[in-house]
Amino acid sequence: MKTITLDEEAYARLKSWKRKPKDSFSSVVKQVVPLPGTMGALLSYLDASAPEDADKDRVLEETVRERSEVKEDPWT
Repeated sequence: MKTITLDEEAYARLKSWKRKPKDSFSSVVKQVVPLPGTMGALLSYLDASAPEDADKDRVLEETVRERSEVKEDPWT
């Protein structure tokens, strides 16, 4: 177990993802936050949070490019 601190807006966003009253915040995070570095995780993330405008598209593309530069190639 870990304790984290969230501001009110972050807490409200996380809470809004709970589908059932008995859902834990841990289960919500595991469902919504993809594991880093997997194509399946990226696709799941894109499906769940498809950009709605060109500015969001640009931010997503920059984020993927930056992550690609930082991530080590597991096949080398």
